[in-house]
Amino acid sequence: MGDNKKKFLSAFFYALIVSMSENIFLLAVEFLIAAVFFKKDFIKFLLRLNIINLIVIISLALTWPDMREGIFTGILIALRVNMIYIIFAALVFPMGFSGVYEVLLFLKVPEKLRILILLTFRGIFILKERFDSALISLKLRAPKMKIKSFTYVTGSVLMQAADRSEKIERAIKCRGGFEGFNSVRS
Repeated sequence: MGDNKKKFLSAFFYALIVSMSENIFLLAVEFLIAAVFFKKDFIKFLLRLNIINLIVIISLALTWPDMREGIFTGILIALRVNMIYIIFAALVFPMGFSGVYEVLLFLKVPEKLRILILLTFRGIFILKERFDSALISLKLRAPKMKIKSFTYVTGSVLMQAADRSEKIERAIKCRGGFEGFNSVRS
């Protein structure tokens, strides 16, 4: 089995085990595994990811029948998301699109799902680039950025992403749908 395949399967099973484990000691061991793969490069994205996690924690605290239990559940979810991100960032992301496609072929994932996964990865990277460039331009125009400006930029980038997704869907349909999408094969 190739190196990419081992890394992908390891990351997949790690994510599965982290998602399903209820035992706090097992989570501690899983945390130690994620700590081994942690790199300083991940800090910037983990900060952004934890802003979303904070929103999830607040939402769960406000909507859970017991506020303490909601906060605990939110923190547990945030911890799991961080651990899974670290493993995927260390093992899967460096493979690139071609490596992931190779592994999906090896796993005999249906073609439609392979294409959707790759288009999703591509869309995430494009969305990140657009969001970063929009934030840079906002910071240059308004050094003292307010939350209202941030929400306008976020909404604008999400609207652009939705428009781009619809264009991609039309392009796939024009090329014969998923059956005709991958017309060049080895």
